[in-house]
Amino acid sequence: MPLRKPYVVQISDTHLFEDPSTRLWGVAPEHHADEVIDAVMAVAPEPELVLITGDCSGDGSLASYERLGKKIARFNAPACFLPGNHDDATLMARHLMGRSLDKEKLCFTHDAAGWRFIMLDSSVRGEDAGCIGDAQREWLRNTLASAPLTPVIIAVHHNPVPVGSKWLDTMTISDGAALLAILDTAPQVKAVLFGHVHQDFEEYREGTLYASVPSTFFQFKPRSKDFGRDDARAAGARLVRLGDGNLLSTVLRVGEAVPSL
Repeated sequence: MPLRKPYVVQISDTHLFEDPSTRLWGVAPEHHADEVIDAVMAVAPEPELVLITGDCSGDGSLASYERLGKKIARFNAPACFLPGNHDDATLMARHLMGRSLDKEKLCFTHDAAGWRFIMLDSSVRGEDAGCIGDAQREWLRNTLASAPLTPVIIAVHHNPVPVGSKWLDTMTISDGAALLAILDTAPQVKAVLFGHVHQDFEEYREGTLYASVPSTFFQFKPRSKDFGRDDARAAGARLVRLGDGNLLSTVLRVGEAVPSL
C-alpha cells in the first residue's frame, strides 16, 4: 500500500563510481542503489522531495553524478543533493544542483508541504570529518529567524551527534557543539537527518529527532570500536511523513516488510 502523503524520502551514501563495476569494500554500489530506489518507489512513488545526503559519488566523477541524477529522476520529484567527504562538491553542485560553488558552502532551503528543508554542507575537501563553519552557521541562524513558526527539517551529511561507534565518532562535524547550540534553541527544527554512518540511528535531543539512514549498498556495524561490516542489515532509505508541525519517520530496507507509518 502506498505511503499516505505528504512525505519525503532520504537516500544517502550511494558511492557511485565512474566505472559501474568498481567495487568499494568488496561491493559494487551500482545495482544496490537501483534496488533501494525500486523498493522505495513500490511504497512511496510520489514524494514531495528526495533528500540525498552526501557521498553521492565514490570518486567524484562526472559520470557517477550523471548516472545518479538519472536514477533519482525516476521519482519525478524535486531532489536536493548534498556533498559528503567522498564527493567533488564543486562538480556535484554544478551538475546535480545547477549551482556555482567556489569557496562557499552548498547551503540552501527548499519549501514543500508547509515545511522548510534546510540543507547544510558539512564537507571539507580532503577530509573525512566535517565542518559547518562560521559563515554557514550565521546563515543558518538568519534562516531560522526568518520563519520561526515554519516547521523545519535539517539535512546534512556528517553526523552532528555521536552514534556510539568509536571509529566513526572521530569523523563527525568538528564544530558540532556550535551547531547544536543553534539547533537546541530553535523549537521549529523537528528533525536533523544525516548520512555518513551507513546505519540506522535515531536519538531525540531537546525534542528534535536526530536520525541517520542506511547506505544504499554497504552497512557499518553499529556501536563498533573499529571498522566493521554489518551483513545482517540490508541497504535502505528513510521515509518521513509530514504532519501539521509534526512528523513520523521509519527506515525501509530492501527485502524486508514495509514498516507502518
